Amino acid sequence: MLPLRPVAASSRLGLLDALRGFALCGILFVNIIDMGGPIAMNRPLAAPSLANPDWQIWAFSHLILTGTMRGLFSILFGVGLLLFLHGGGEEDRLPAMLRRLSLLLLFGVVDATLLLWPGDILVTYALAGAIALCFRHMQPARLLGLAGVVMLLLSIWAALEAPGIRSADMVYSASMLAREESARLGSYGDSLAYMTLVSWIWLKSGFLYIWVGDALMFVLLGMALLKLDWFRGEGRALPLLRIVAICYGGGLALRVLQLLLIWPDGSAPTTLSAFVDQPARLLMTAGHMSLLQSIWRLGKLPGATKILERMGRMPLTLYLGQSLAGACIFAGFGFGYWNGLTWPELWMVAVAILIVEAMFAWFWFLAFTYGPLEWLWRWGTYGRRPALMR
Repeated sequence: MLPLRPVAASSRLGLLDALRGFALCGILFVNIIDMGGPIAMNRPLAAPSLANPDWQIWAFSHLILTGTMRGLFSILFGVGLLLFLHGGGEEDRLPAMLRRLSLLLLFGVVDATLLLWPGDILVTYALAGAIALCFRHMQPARLLGLAGVVMLLLSIWAALEAPGIRSADMVYSASMLAREESARLGSYGDSLAYMTLVSWIWLKSGFLYIWVGDALMFVLLGMALLKLDWFRGEGRALPLLRIVAICYGGGLALRVLQLLLIWPDGSAPTTLSAFVDQPARLLMTAGHMSLLQSIWRLGKLPGATKILERMGRMPLTLYLGQSLAGACIFAGFGFGYWNGLTWPELWMVAVAILIVEAMFAWFWFLAFTYGPLEWLWRWGTYGRRPALMR
């Protein structure tokens, strides 16, 4: 029997890396808001107004970004599960995958505690990935059908919960804001205790089931798309551009509807806005994915796609690096900018972080084969140290 080995860097699919790099960049523009402000309040403190730059960013993010980068990451995670299992005999690969998911869970715990980011998605992916393995032999049509069932259940759940959420629930009270300010602008120990508590509360609440189901839906979709040979790097771009138009058209229509429904009540959901959230998110995610795939096939923006590809080869390192950067910039033991920047300024911080990460990835891969944490992850997965230097 051949020894179990990691996938060689030369055999990686560049398109998947570019998509992963795109999602990595996009998700920071969503996460930076909670990193730099109240962790559980995804709207500006002021009353809704399109004259307010913070609300302008909120509206744009709601239409284009919110949930879509997480969805794209989840699709690619599903693709990665199957690519890993198809890299050799399943009797060897499946135990290795379970080790890989266990290590991912550990990285997520570190992110949600020591790196002060309760919004971590790695724990969710580890749990959703373990469930998705049960369906790895399903035919694409059944995988798509199962993903649709999960989406319907999530939509019904959200619609049933929506009437109980008031506009006042969307805004921090003065005491809540003061409590979080004291922790996040205090010492590292203060921040660690507060963020760990938030992570634990979210983990043991019903939110965990929603997040795992949310990720599972897209993971199953990614598995189906890989089996349908969706991610070939070659082929005609015109059919994809038609899909882009259809997905963006439908997705934006649903998201504009959502915006009109929730804007008057300060972003509190209605039954209808909650029910269409997942279909809107799915369409927008598919639009983003198809657009970047079209750009890739047409050979447009080769410099930008090459940068995204390199960033996508070290997603774990850069994702955790974003948490570390956020802790250093916003916490009291760092520069102490928590709740002191407008949303446009927070997006400027995100741009600066991404520029640094892009430069790091570019120069790192001049000498090394894997990202630093990706190398460590492979070592734990396969039980022996992979070569790091080129």
